[in-house]
Amino acid sequence: MENIKVSRELNIFGKSVPVKNYGCCRNGDPYEEKPEPLQIRLSICPTGYCPAVCPFCSARDVTGIRTFLDIEKLRRVLEEFHSKDALSGISITGGEPFTDIVLLNEIVEMIFEIFGLEFEISINTNGSGLRDIDRIAKYPFIDAIHISRHHYDDDKNRLYFCGGSALIEDSLPIPTEAELTELTQGLYDKKLFVFNCLLFKDGIGTKEEIKKYLEFSDRVGVPKVGFITPMPVNSYVAERAVSYRELFDRSDPDFLFRKCFRDFEFCHCTDAMYATKSGRIMHFYGRETGLARPEYSRGLVYTADNRLQTGYSSSSEVIIEL
Repeated sequence: MENIKVSRELNIFGKSVPVKNYGCCRNGDPYEEKPEPLQIRLSICPTGYCPAVCPFCSARDVTGIRTFLDIEKLRRVLEEFHSKDALSGISITGGEPFTDIVLLNEIVEMIFEIFGLEFEISINTNGSGLRDIDRIAKYPFIDAIHISRHHYDDDKNRLYFCGGSALIEDSLPIPTEAELTELTQGLYDKKLFVFNCLLFKDGIGTKEEIKKYLEFSDRVGVPKVGFITPMPVNSYVAERAVSYRELFDRSDPDFLFRKCFRDFEFCHCTDAMYATKSGRIMHFYGRETGLARPEYSRGLVYTADNRLQTGYSSSSEVIIEL
């Protein structure tokens, strides 16, 4: 590693936690240490439950359990972070956070109450609850809602979430292209939605399919897409995953590459633009996470069972259990 201090101690709830102390390398420039105050990103899992049965999900065996966090215990954690000015932003994920829209709204309201309306919040969802987005009172202040959408074709996309189960396919309200288009037309901020697409050989797995997906995203009205190489969490993924670097051909005149980032051997990503047939500019990025694990936290997690810990895995250190 370069001659920088890669981790520093963040004192939270009386514990010293080693956390990431540098910004990612941009376009090959040197890594730089973070300034004071030391800040890190927090992920909040309102629930561990998800009605989908995606074959690539690392938590597929436990997402059928209906666990939900305690809102007042979460408040205690957020106020601790606020008192130390230790958070750079919050991602609300899961499970499927739209499973309980009342709880999701309470969490968003609490975050803005404590940190202010300029604080960065993003939400990750499979899209099944987006019809209730108006029930999140302050959703226009949210920075991004990342929608998992793994194919431009409605039927092929649904297959990823239903895992071959006809029962789930009938009951899981994954939005269609037409429904997504209607939703985006009603948004205050047309840049609120971002599509996240996993790259598979039997799905979006070629440069031509990437372009078709970007044309689809343009039709829907979602101006940004993330093309993500899934981690090989099981044999399904290991046999099908495609590296985004195989698809992003820098000699292709349809792609304009803007910048790339690298976090040592842990992950890397690339930002680019594409001009659609309609003449609109689509922003997209590729991301791939490696299997290497640092000896410090790159992001903290508050779980549905009210634990603040140093990551998602079962081996993560529990900072406090409430």
